Amino acid sequence: MARKYRDDFASQDVESEPVICSLCERVIPNDQIEGHHLVPKSKGGKIKVPLHRICHSHIHAAFTDAQLAKKFSTISAILNDPAMQKFVSWVRTKPPGFDDEAEERGRRR
Repeated sequence: MARKYRDDFASQDVESEPVICSLCERVIPNDQIEGHHLVPKSKGGKIKVPLHRICHSHIHAAFTDAQLAKKFSTISAILNDPAMQKFVSWVRTKPPGFDDEAEERGRRR
């Protein structure tokens, strides 16, 4: 039996909607999209939101999985933390593709 190949040429011509970071509200380049579980998977979380790699790394550097599950299980709760407010104010001034490699090296728990 012959296989049918269905090429969806219309979808190739249409530009997809930009993905917006749930934390800093900047456009996320395709190579930097990371899904953040609002409640960590280890604590039974299933819901994910799109974040920049740097925003995702900063959340996990600032909070433990237990803290994320109990107190910081929403974006609004995360944004209420003074340290996160300072980070978001800073990162919003950066271009969408900005990725601070020093953030990874300075990771703390």
